[in-house]
Amino acid sequence: MRLPSLVLLVILGLLTNQSRAFNGAWEKLHREPPVRGIPSRDVPSVDVKWISQKVDNFDPQNPSTWSMRYMEIDDYYSPGGPFFIFLGGEWEISGVSIQRGHFHDMARELGARIFYTEHRYYGKSRPTPNTATHLLKYLNIDQALADLAHFIVEMRATIPGAENAKVFIAGGSYSATMVAWFRQKYPHLVNGGWASSAPLLAKMDFVEYKEVVSESIRLVGGESCANRIAGAYQQVEALLDAEEYDTVIEKFRLCNNTDFSNRLDKMAFLSTMSDYFAGIVQYHQEGDIEGVICEYLNNDRHASDIDALAAWITQWSNRCMDISYDSSVQYYSNTDWNHPANAGIMRLWLYQTCAEYGWYQTSGSEDQIFGSGFPVDLFVELCYDLYGRMFTESRMESNIDRTNAIYGDMNPAVTNVFFTQGQLDPWRPMGLQEDLNEDSPTVVIPLASHCADFGSISEYDSPEMRATKERVFELAKQWLS
Repeated sequence: MRLPSLVLLVILGLLTNQSRAFNGAWEKLHREPPVRGIPSRDVPSVDVKWISQKVDNFDPQNPSTWSMRYMEIDDYYSPGGPFFIFLGGEWEISGVSIQRGHFHDMARELGARIFYTEHRYYGKSRPTPNTATHLLKYLNIDQALADLAHFIVEMRATIPGAENAKVFIAGGSYSATMVAWFRQKYPHLVNGGWASSAPLLAKMDFVEYKEVVSESIRLVGGESCANRIAGAYQQVEALLDAEEYDTVIEKFRLCNNTDFSNRLDKMAFLSTMSDYFAGIVQYHQEGDIEGVICEYLNNDRHASDIDALAAWITQWSNRCMDISYDSSVQYYSNTDWNHPANAGIMRLWLYQTCAEYGWYQTSGSEDQIFGSGFPVDLFVELCYDLYGRMFTESRMESNIDRTNAIYGDMNPAVTNVFFTQGQLDPWRPMGLQEDLNEDSPTVVIPLASHCADFGSISEYDSPEMRATKERVFELAKQWLS
């Protein structure tokens, strides 16, 4: 059975940390987009730098500042060249993301200065003393876009010969959303952008996510594989309905703090199981769905669907798995920057979903294979328990409505942004799947996954993938001319 090292690391990350199995599974879905492949030339050096930013960009009376981290490559730059800025999202930035890949290759060919900006509150960019809920009010898209605006203004002012530097920005997933919204809000500061796998529609009950995970498993792994997962979920839910809790705990090696008489533990368990599959589908490479999932599940040695699922889950770790809702709440309530709840980003990203986006990946659709046991109620209660009584369901819906009203949901007033999507990507339904307008085209790449187009052009690209990469380069040259 083929087991790519990237997928193995994802699965091990999901399963070996007892204290956060529930949200730990979700955390692996929110990480720095992979830039696949190796550099074709010498690897450029990356300088790590800092820039002073305001804690509150919209209160002139608040003098508080903080230091935002960014990375820079100036090997190819000469005065008069453009700026290429890769936007950090809900992750800690790393130099490898700008040392290789198609974004790097385009910048090199155009003699650009390359930057990688870190989003406030993630990685080492920490605007507040801790992450207490009242201090998270500065963690939002409006502030993050204003940080980027100040960054561009400051770089143009301080780098010799860059007063009129043209700017091309790129991002993946949430940071691709930032590309579109920045071009909409600050068009005078950026000439064009590339948004790979950008969700634009904020939505509370994101049922489409698990629908696409299911579709992708059917398409790539086969109907029998999808049916085996669906059958396993039916059997698990039947055991839980019959209160045969010990059977489920034993089969899946759950820790002894599991309390299936608590509906939230049931929801957390069923959600977590589905996210193991989602993690592989979202970052699928050729052979992952077929080999890592379906070849194992379809093996004749498994006596039943539930036995196949339990064996697949438990093969990766000898330790019990803690899916207790209460232990997850306790873990992610920690406000110390050095605690993994914050260093690992999920306390921060969960707050953003509660305050702005939703995007809760639930079982609310019949057109998916993961049962019906983790409705949006699970995540509404999580917001309330982690961040306080202000996060009621109605308040969260209002927050989402605000985001869509300000940024235009599926019809933002944007030009000069190239939107790319992968056919297999579960985030695809929240983004554009056809041209926004004649100046902002969209491509859906067949059999591609989340942010799969960041790698350098190579012989392994499908014709559609290669054409997409060539097109973004032509558009970048056009917008920067």
